[in-house]
Amino acid sequence: MRRKRRLGFAARLCAGLLLALLAAEPFFAAAQDGNPLLPEVRPWQVFLQRDIDSLGADRLIFINPFTDEETAVEANGERYTPAGDGVIFFDPGANRVMVALPNADVREHPFIQPGNDTRRVDWLVSPDHSTLAWTLAGGDTGLTTITTVANLNGTNPRQVLMDGPRDGIRALPVAFNADKTVLYMDFQPDGIADFTPYPQFAGLFALDLASGSWERLPGEPGCFCGAGFGAGLLLRLAVSPDLSGFDLRVVNLEGGVEQTLPGLRLRNYTQAGDVVISPDGTRAVYALAQVRDFGRPGQSIQTVFVLVDLQAQTQTALTEPITTFVEPLAWTEDRSAVLLTSRQRDGTWKISLGDGRLVKVAEATYLGTVG
Repeated sequence: MRRKRRLGFAARLCAGLLLALLAAEPFFAAAQDGNPLLPEVRPWQVFLQRDIDSLGADRLIFINPFTDEETAVEANGERYTPAGDGVIFFDPGANRVMVALPNADVREHPFIQPGNDTRRVDWLVSPDHSTLAWTLAGGDTGLTTITTVANLNGTNPRQVLMDGPRDGIRALPVAFNADKTVLYMDFQPDGIADFTPYPQFAGLFALDLASGSWERLPGEPGCFCGAGFGAGLLLRLAVSPDLSGFDLRVVNLEGGVEQTLPGLRLRNYTQAGDVVISPDGTRAVYALAQVRDFGRPGQSIQTVFVLVDLQAQTQTALTEPITTFVEPLAWTEDRSAVLLTSRQRDGTWKISLGDGRLVKVAEATYLGTVG
């Protein structure tokens, strides 16, 4: 379903606020590697509204803050990912990977698709939207994961890893390094991630895209805990030896230097993740939660956001416990605040590093920008 109209006041307000706040979504420059899917600028901001009808359909909203245009399209999907000029998502009913565009066209992705024996398909888009990595995990006995990397438009595809078969374990793409010569991946217990509040990782490793060789990252495999990549760093959460919290291991991926920052000692805060590193590599924020009955009607969550000062080598509580289940998404341009979204409710929030206040800046869930 397509709806294209001039923006109302509320939509203009949300778009304007986010345009002023965004950090990790710069307007990208001219097309790289001759890729026609990379426009000169990316004017469309994309928002998501979940479960808009009794059948559980979602609504993707494309907003152009420069022209006051808005386009809405209905979708039945999960894992909505901005990529180039559209949003990639998986339609579990059709078992197909789809792409939604700002003109409200929805089509099958031209080259990322599950095969007959595929049990899981995952993908990763590089921060500059020039490169894709995707994995197809399947097989009759055990799981075999095939990893492929290509330009965003499908040119220069190359199979970079075939792993397995493994019993209940698949490989998952997690992050690219800065020049996209290394793909960081995880050996992931299949199916468990659907039941955790935050993304968790079991055995992180680095895959050299030129040679196809891989090696485990320092300290891996670790606990099934959260992690984050950025600014040449790996920040890896780990349960402290006395089981009283989460220590944070900081690994310089280029120099191999690592250190451990002692965690906060908060009683019964047993879940942590969504580590977001600032672009300059000086700070990070992650969520620390006390969760009861996750995913059930009586679910109860208290969340504290933790500020990591990577220069002072400290972790401090950025907020008092809050009951809104929101997760860090991106830093603002001046790195004075962090944008947050939720997998369980619509909305976009901002938390200021100065006073720790949580403010709602959009009624829909911000996904990113496309061109």
